[in-house]
Amino acid sequence: MKDELKDYLEEQFLFEFDAETTEDTDLFKAGILDSFGYISLMAHIEERYGVQFEEDELLGNVMVSLNGIAAFVDGARERALESR
Repeated sequence: MKDELKDYLEEQFLFEFDAETTEDTDLFKAGILDSFGYISLMAHIEERYGVQFEEDELLGNVMVSLNGIAAFVDGARERALESR
């Protein structure tokens, strides 16, 4: 899942993760993501992984790095399975 997200981010936002832009880099501060890109990313995550976002999650500053995004998706999928 993390590799797919990495590929998606690199393809959609035309950059590559490397020594300067790591998996922990804040993609907003690096100028890679903006509000439109964030909305596109959320739509991709909802469609690809079936994750539904709560309002507090949208505003929680969780999804700013690849590692943060992957951890969020993993956690959301686990919570969804537990609630079944």
